[in-house]
Amino acid sequence: MDAFVYLRVRPGRVEDVVVQLRATHGVRAAVTVIGDWDVIAATHGPDLLSIAETVLRRIHRIEGVERTVTTPVVPGDVLGLAGGGLRTPVPMQQPGDACFVHVRAEPGAATGLVEALASLEDVSAVALVAGEHDVVAEIPYPWEQAARVIVDRILPLPGVLATKTLVAVPHLEPEDEDRDQFSAWT
Repeated sequence: MDAFVYLRVRPGRVEDVVVQLRATHGVRAAVTVIGDWDVIAATHGPDLLSIAETVLRRIHRIEGVERTVTTPVVPGDVLGLAGGGLRTPVPMQQPGDACFVHVRAEPGAATGLVEALASLEDVSAVALVAGEHDVVAEIPYPWEQAARVIVDRILPLPGVLATKTLVAVPHLEPEDEDRDQFSAWT
């Protein structure tokens, strides 16, 4: 089972929290984001209880974490999709540029939206989720490129009520005072 954990982090601690999350058992990936949250972590476990234990026993204990919200991924076989699952992976499988588009669907439209989003060439991963939004779609582009996909390809899909996007910040360059005396040699 998979879930996404959205984290609010104390100012000045985001990079440290991401590093610690990446080393945490049960956390598959973590990335800094621009949007309503500071970090998204992808978690995996045999069931929702084990994911909850990861969040409560490990993630909440990381210095700087102020608040979390956990959003479970609905298993593909529950969706009743052809073949029993999705044709795309769950988001956050690959590092790099990404925009995570959270979609609120009209009642009864979520499964159709998952299939429609999975068929788009510009969408690398899709998941039906529980929580405030119904679907999370990953667009593997920087914001400047992904915005066009959202406006031209995702918003017009039948069943889309609203979207909210979190933009990944895949790598932050260290500030000059953070570099050691040998960094200038590389």
